[in-house]
Amino acid sequence: MADLAGIALSGLRASQTSLSTTSHNIVNVDTEGYSRQKTGLGTRVPQSYGGSFVGQGVDVESISRVSNQYVVDQLRRDIASHSSFDSYYEYAVRVDQLLGDDSTAITPSLQSFFDAVQDVTNDPASIPSRQVLISSGEALANRFNAVYEQVYQTNETLNIELDAVASKITQLGASIASYNESIQAVYTNNTGELPNDLLDQRDEAIRQLSELVGVDVLQQQNLSVSIFVGSGQPLVIGNDSFSVETVSNASGLSRKELIITDGTSVQNITNLVSGGRLSGLLSVREELIDPVFNELGRMALSVSQSFNDQHQLGMDLDNQLGGLFFGDINSTPAEFARIAGDTANSGTASLSVTIDDTNLLTAEDYRLRFDAGTGNYTLFNADNSVNATFADPGPGGTFSTTDGFTLNFIAGAPADGDEFTILPTRLGAVEMSMEVTDVRQIAAALPVTTNLPSTNTGGGYIQEVVVDDTTTADFTTTPFALTPAYRVEFTSSTTYDVINAGTNAIVAGGVAFTPGQSNGLLEQAGLYPASGYDVVFNGNPGTNDIVEIGYNNGGVNDNRNALLLGELSAAKTIANGTVTFQSAYGQLVSGVGTRTNDAAVSQEAAETILNQSQSQWESISGVNLDEEAANLIRFQQSYQASARVIQVSSELFDTIISSL
Repeated sequence: MADLAGIALSGLRASQTSLSTTSHNIVNVDTEGYSRQKTGLGTRVPQSYGGSFVGQGVDVESISRVSNQYVVDQLRRDIASHSSFDSYYEYAVRVDQLLGDDSTAITPSLQSFFDAVQDVTNDPASIPSRQVLISSGEALANRFNAVYEQVYQTNETLNIELDAVASKITQLGASIASYNESIQAVYTNNTGELPNDLLDQRDEAIRQLSELVGVDVLQQQNLSVSIFVGSGQPLVIGNDSFSVETVSNASGLSRKELIITDGTSVQNITNLVSGGRLSGLLSVREELIDPVFNELGRMALSVSQSFNDQHQLGMDLDNQLGGLFFGDINSTPAEFARIAGDTANSGTASLSVTIDDTNLLTAEDYRLRFDAGTGNYTLFNADNSVNATFADPGPGGTFSTTDGFTLNFIAGAPADGDEFTILPTRLGAVEMSMEVTDVRQIAAALPVTTNLPSTNTGGGYIQEVVVDDTTTADFTTTPFALTPAYRVEFTSSTTYDVINAGTNAIVAGGVAFTPGQSNGLLEQAGLYPASGYDVVFNGNPGTNDIVEIGYNNGGVNDNRNALLLGELSAAKTIANGTVTFQSAYGQLVSGVGTRTNDAAVSQEAAETILNQSQSQWESISGVNLDEEAANLIRFQQSYQASARVIQVSSELFDTIISSL
């Protein structure tokens, strides 16, 4: 006969265990990563009695976690995706606000600067207007410097965060390896029983890891897991973990790269990781911060060079030829700062970079590599396509690229495999400075003047004076004078002679003239462009009419060069003559804004997907207090019922004893 007390006792133990499990669920409702547990019950082997089987009660067969591995894996992927977009958006907003806010943007300062140029154009002799122009130039240079500094600080913040994330990844990897060891020990010593709480804690560590970097998790038969990052680089293998560390970029740039190491071997995983906050940080650096550095630098170089070039073609209040208005973009420190040798280089080659034409510059960095086998250098674009291949010029040699800059090989010799990072524009914004400090040095006038004597009888007129090179002998031999000064005499309405005004010798005679259209008097006489300037004449000159050409001494009220300086505001001087200063900055702001908006949309979508995955996990593994409360009542009643059976069994036993 079945043991009534034994059956009741098994039910009592089963109910007690179920109550304990339910209580465990309830108190861990707020524990991160906790998966609810349930008690698995099984019927005891029945006893054969009189041709039938009589039940023997119930056994607690397991206490298991309620978990769906597919849902867990999907949740990890969605966490990694959301974290990546979230970190990208966080930094993108900073850069977007920096470039777009009027208090920090370049556009207001640029507009104020050219407004000041216009004021000088309106009154070139005005000392206050000239002082405002100098102040506006300083403000513009300072604004470029300040925006660069803000972007630089954002980049430094990102570097610091990369350090922290790498350290946290290493800690979590070590923690997961430790959980592996503990789980294996429990699993082995308890003949296959699952350590539920340890499994939860390990899953929570993996979840936290997926917030930082995308991971692949491989489950082993002994319940341990292996964790891989990047393109399959191991972070955890069984009880062993590896370190993720940051190192300074080999080219000397202010940026951190990521390596994974086991203490002996090292692998760079900067370009391999995906997902998690780490991926977002690296992406925003590549797609936003570095391009902003280069675009700002290219714009600053273009403003400086184009304004300097035109300013040097003018004349100041002291009749001196114009000098640099902004700082020299090809100063020695600037040229050497544009190239950085790889720290692994074994050669001694020293190089610098000269900017030849800011209009041809791209907003990219380049890589230069030497191959001793061929004796050639190869210049690579940012996408690793070949830009140019050329033989080693040797010390003192140069190589001019088609992208507006020249490589100068200063000294030393390269070794096989030596590499250099070339940064033509990256530092342009921070290096921008003012050169003119005296209001009298502003070259608002042109150094060439013309005069039409009142005795002229024809209808010819000076259309314009073109000055494009003040370094020629015509300007430099004698101060405050053209060497020589010219006099143009029309021998007929269609011919003229060019005469040296100092010696009265004919320099060019019988030069053809076309009435009623533009004629470059010196160009048609074969004297330009060697002269560095030309006088464009139009109309219908009379025979014996004269054009006198000389140096512009005392041109205090001359605004011709100021007009040309002002026209630079609308000139397309960037990206092969396709973009103005304002348009270039507008495109930069627009590009950053577009990426920021895309990041916001992606973040919102990723958050929605993550919430769905989280809800799915909660519906399967989360603790529902209402459900647990109902279970608590149910198991309590079951416990009480089993206890009542024991009581009945005792009463029956007492009745039997008393009847004997």
